[in-house]
Amino acid sequence: MWPYNQQLEPPAPFLDVVIRHPHTPEQMRLVAAKIDTGADLSAIPQAVATALDLLPAQTIVAESFDGSRTHIETYAVIMEVAQARFRYIEVILIPDEHVLIGRDILNHFY
Repeated sequence: MWPYNQQLEPPAPFLDVVIRHPHTPEQMRLVAAKIDTGADLSAIPQAVATALDLLPAQTIVAESFDGSRTHIETYAVIMEVAQARFRYIEVILIPDEHVLIGRDILNHFY
């Protein structure tokens, strides 16, 4: 079981993940990640994408929790989560300082 970050209200489970550039894996960042069972896709901080010089992979239509839809770019990364390595996963960018691990990754852990 992953420990809960008690500094959040309400507390949430967190773990450290490694985000790597898909073409130059030596470019990487270690980032705290929040488990988000309500998210279809995982998300990384905008600052991490900028630091790794990631380029958009594609544009998708995303639906928010309130039902509104918007076009949003995805970014390909290598992500290491709980000793599992996802060699090519598309994520979206968020302004937060931590990663959100969504069901696209969580579904691999049963």
